[in-house]
Amino acid sequence: MNKLMKRFLYRSILLTIVLMLAGWGLYAQLIPQYSLPGWPFILIFFFCTTNLVHFYLLRIAEKDIAKFSTHFMALSTLKMLFYLFVALGFFLASRDQAKLFLINFLVAYMAYTVMEVAEISHVVKLKK
Repeated sequence: MNKLMKRFLYRSILLTIVLMLAGWGLYAQLIPQYSLPGWPFILIFFFCTTNLVHFYLLRIAEKDIAKFSTHFMALSTLKMLFYLFVALGFFLASRDQAKLFLINFLVAYMAYTVMEVAEISHVVKLKK
């Protein structure tokens, strides 16, 4: 595992812990009536998918930075479609908690996406 992947893995673990603690504080302490038991699973889902995608993007960046933009855009599109299908699947399976799930899903999506884009920007600057 290279240095950039270790850095990303460390930051994604830190983000996951922060989001887990924020969720616990919010749901256990402030608004327990809106607690979503699936919150840890949402975080694990985003942690795994984000790290797998980032690992693949780092491999592409190491091989050929010229092809990186094309792969990044294609992979981002596929990832967003996958996330959409997962969210729709849960929405259709559990309509009673659909709003709460979608809000939590969006929060996790935004947090992991911001981190991923920041790290990818760092990688691209290093490669230039």
